[in-house]
Amino acid sequence: MKKIFITDYVGLSTRLEALAIAFLISETFGHQVCLDWLEHDALTIAGTRKCGRGLLGRVNSIKLKVDWPTHFSELKSYTNINLRTHLGPAHLLANLYLPAARRVKLRPDLVAVIKETFRPYEHRPLVGVHIRRGDFPLVSSEIFDVNASEWPAVPDWWYEHVMSQIQRRWPNVAFFVSCSGSLSDFPNLQAKFDVFDLPASSPYAGIYKGHAAAHHPAADLFALACCRTLIGSPCSTFTHYAANMLGQPAQILLPPATPINQNQVSFSKVELHGRGAGDYYAACRTGQGMRSVPDASQLHLANGACIDWF
Repeated sequence: MKKIFITDYVGLSTRLEALAIAFLISETFGHQVCLDWLEHDALTIAGTRKCGRGLLGRVNSIKLKVDWPTHFSELKSYTNINLRTHLGPAHLLANLYLPAARRVKLRPDLVAVIKETFRPYEHRPLVGVHIRRGDFPLVSSEIFDVNASEWPAVPDWWYEHVMSQIQRRWPNVAFFVSCSGSLSDFPNLQAKFDVFDLPASSPYAGIYKGHAAAHHPAADLFALACCRTLIGSPCSTFTHYAANMLGQPAQILLPPATPINQNQVSFSKVELHGRGAGDYYAACRTGQGMRSVPDASQLHLANGACIDWF
């Protein structure tokens, strides 16, 4: 039996994106998709099995990273493939991202928690907020330049600016916050806005140190995907996967691709439903496909969460 393995080599959303490549290889060459993930307690993914590499998984094997060492057609000659990238041949993957994402299902009790959490806000404008820290370093608290580091954290003042603009236009707006750490790490947001998070604690505390969050990452990801408007973290696949792969199409509000500071704050929006992370990175770093939003009145906000897709 030929196999392709996706191990816990990186965070959850990036591994979920890698499924498109795995299924492409599986459907083309017959490899069985094998996952060795902690999140098996919360997710079921059709067409995969739980299986570690072990010693036999290293026989006649190849490791696929960002720069693939071989032509796609040559993969058929390998018994085992160790997939360690979510980036692959765009022309082959374009129509596979959404079908791959639809294979991913969240545990029913966690779905119930999400629905119950959003229920009080069903008649109010709702915006999701994803604040990525942890392994995303804050290079400067004064200036934000998306190209200043590989994985850039956005200062709090930018989120406050965008949320204030939206709240000025829709005074009764509510913000669902998914963040590294916990909501209590952002007291200014709690003081200025009607914010809430998901009451589903993470069972992986101390394991994913770079991605440490108080809440269950799988449940948080699916909850974020219920929001039709996201204030996102640039270059984070967690923002990308929630907005562009799960749920209904969403608009993502992001900092511009040019440097900004507290005296010259602005934001843009992009919609990339069904498009891969490579396109999301390009939008974040170059502005490709992004449109400036001079005023929040140009946005359209939906009331409540979109939960029908569950």
